Amino acid sequence: MTDKNLSQQLVANHLAINVDSSGQLEKQDLAAFAKKIAKVRILALGEQTHGAGSVFALKIDLIKYLHQHHGFDLFILESGMYDVREIMQQANAGKSIKKLAPGNIFYMYANSKEVTPLFDYVNEQLNTDNPLTMVGFDSQHTGGLSLAGLVSDLTKAQEKIDNTWVNSPNWQVFCQHIQQILDGSNVRLPLVQETLFFSQLDTLASNFDRHGNGFWYRITKGLVAQAKRQWQLADNRSEQMGENIKWWAEQYPDKKIIVWAHTWHLTKEGNKQVNAGKVVSEAFGDAYYMVHFSGEQGQYLSYIDLKNKELTTLKQNSIEQLFKQETSSAINYIENKGLSLQGSDIEVFVNDYQQTLPASEWSTYWDGMFILKEITPAIYQQ
Repeated sequence: MTDKNLSQQLVANHLAINVDSSGQLEKQDLAAFAKKIAKVRILALGEQTHGAGSVFALKIDLIKYLHQHHGFDLFILESGMYDVREIMQQANAGKSIKKLAPGNIFYMYANSKEVTPLFDYVNEQLNTDNPLTMVGFDSQHTGGLSLAGLVSDLTKAQEKIDNTWVNSPNWQVFCQHIQQILDGSNVRLPLVQETLFFSQLDTLASNFDRHGNGFWYRITKGLVAQAKRQWQLADNRSEQMGENIKWWAEQYPDKKIIVWAHTWHLTKEGNKQVNAGKVVSEAFGDAYYMVHFSGEQGQYLSYIDLKNKELTTLKQNSIEQLFKQETSSAINYIENKGLSLQGSDIEVFVNDYQQTLPASEWSTYWDGMFILKEITPAIYQQ
């Protein structure tokens, strides 16, 4: 298998996503993509950086189309599980998700102009016959709603099981330590206290598990992961995110699901760790379908310093360069299925439009990818 042969396959087998005169993606092209995922229950939409506005816009177009026409009714976002639940409860009481998002949903989503129309869409669909249910799946609890209310609600949940512990001095100290974690402290407790703290979290998780309170079980497992990550003891944040996706899928067994997160959380194999995508892929097999996104040229907004960065110059032996030369559509989709990828060194951007991955490894991580003609930086609204 030569790269020339694969190049011919890529050009022959890509799906062109065209834009109509009003700037909307052509419905027949979206329908052709939907046909490729007809048997998929969980569609994962990645992103190699959290600041590509044109990628955000494409993902929103896909979500709306698949919700309206193909029964994808559960939307799982890379944001805190508790925070998003609280936001949705307030949204159901008439409040605006877009206004609640800043400080509570991951800041690049809450403040990017390209993403906020999605929040309006979820609001608009709430009282229809076909709402788009939005939940969070991050195992970290860093939003303002978590900082203000998680410990109190956790206490109420445990109180329903056993108020003896809740009314003891030990519980008050335990809650203080949880609040320190939520506040972002990376200062470890003295060893004896630290050992007790993790033991208490394990006890709490067991209580919730035994009494069928899956939401608070998942929150508690997230607190364990968050503490260990902040204290640099271990990092299984993404693995716990995968367990959260699994749990949400179990709560809505009849719903098809779209997950939105960074590519490296969603890939079917972890990058030097067990990640969310590996957990979900192993649980759901071919019903889990992961999509990567890349682009031929342009800029993205760095979520680290909020400055625009240029895409790295394309290599000749890259799918982006090939599509730049051979295709004219604004967006092109290519599926791994049917391609002879083994032994090929054709590359694609995989992280921050800098690092690349050869074709021989694509199927390890994802099922297909969108290549955009132009990557535009997200417009960050303070």
